[in-house]
Amino acid sequence: MSDIFLSYRRQDALSATGRLADQLEQYFGPQRVFRDYDSIIAGADFADAINSAISVSTVVLAVVGPDWADARDSQGRRRLDDQGDFVRLEIEAAFRAEVPVIPILVAGAKMPPAEALPTSLQAFSRCQAVELMESRWRDDANRLIGSLQAQFAIETEAPPSPSGNSEAMDVFSRFALDMLELATHPRRLIARRQTGRTLDHVRAFLFLFACLLLGNLALVIGVGVSDAISWLLVGVLFGLILITLVSVPLTLAWRLCGARTEFRQVTLIFSYIYGGAWLGFCAGALMIVLGAQLVDAEVFTRYLAIFRLPQPLAERALLAQTLLDSTMQGPTIGMATLAALVWLMSVLWVVGAWGAFRLTYNLGRLRAMGATLIWLALLALVIQMASMASRW
Repeated sequence: MSDIFLSYRRQDALSATGRLADQLEQYFGPQRVFRDYDSIIAGADFADAINSAISVSTVVLAVVGPDWADARDSQGRRRLDDQGDFVRLEIEAAFRAEVPVIPILVAGAKMPPAEALPTSLQAFSRCQAVELMESRWRDDANRLIGSLQAQFAIETEAPPSPSGNSEAMDVFSRFALDMLELATHPRRLIARRQTGRTLDHVRAFLFLFACLLLGNLALVIGVGVSDAISWLLVGVLFGLILITLVSVPLTLAWRLCGARTEFRQVTLIFSYIYGGAWLGFCAGALMIVLGAQLVDAEVFTRYLAIFRLPQPLAERALLAQTLLDSTMQGPTIGMATLAALVWLMSVLWVVGAWGAFRLTYNLGRLRAMGATLIWLALLALVIQMASMASRW
């Protein structure tokens, strides 16, 4: 998936768009720039591919030539008035997905006034435009590239600058923007991490590892486990193994629904989703733990001690439940309410992030729902078989 989407009319600005695209690709890399004729695979649905590409883009550059607004079809009708016009659909899709749109004025073009545009595009006239003049094309394009990198922290394949401090600041700003986008638009960022490069998988693993570590650390601090190192190691290792095992039926489910996917691609997406979900769960659990300790500072020390008693498991579970029930008052109830809100936000985030699968594989909602249901059924079957095996 690409960061920069180029929207243009072939009859209006094909040459200028190609020139701009070459310069953008030289700096940012070809995988980060989307052009319709060389970024859509043969046989793909053009409209679906365009919508998917825009929904995960960081920015849309709308190349505006002299005839952008007044281009006509073979019957003399203005293309922009046609609801099926691809340029119109692209700008509308960007507005719906809340992707920033930057008009790029070429060949002396001017921004069209709002009254000359369809109602759905009138906001386009208020977008801050960038002019690329033929007499100073390279300088104007370089300023545009600098603005894109500064404003959106898009990664570059250009050689690093001699200043180490500048490079460190670029890395920090990219990381900060990535985390902000992951929190607010998770499916967009996750789907964009599908370039096939090893770095994408390294990032996903580091994010998952950090979430597992921070989540387990929160539980260690809250519960007050004596052997914290062992808890952390076991918790992180268990999470990594669980990701691997759960991704197997998930890969099968998407393949059954027509997705062309690989196991490592599924693990990349699921690593982000599981990491974010685990961090949200642990944050809520920590709130409840802290609330319970405000009522009884030794509650979890005694709770863990109960499960070391030489009594049947059912009796120990009943004692533990009674102990926890005794702390459900005052501060605990308040913190539990906050925890419920955190968990609700985490669930909504997971639902949004899950859409990265559909965007990556460019499948419809019904197929995506089918893949999810098949995966859940496979998980239930595996759990049932494991339960039956444990009885034997």
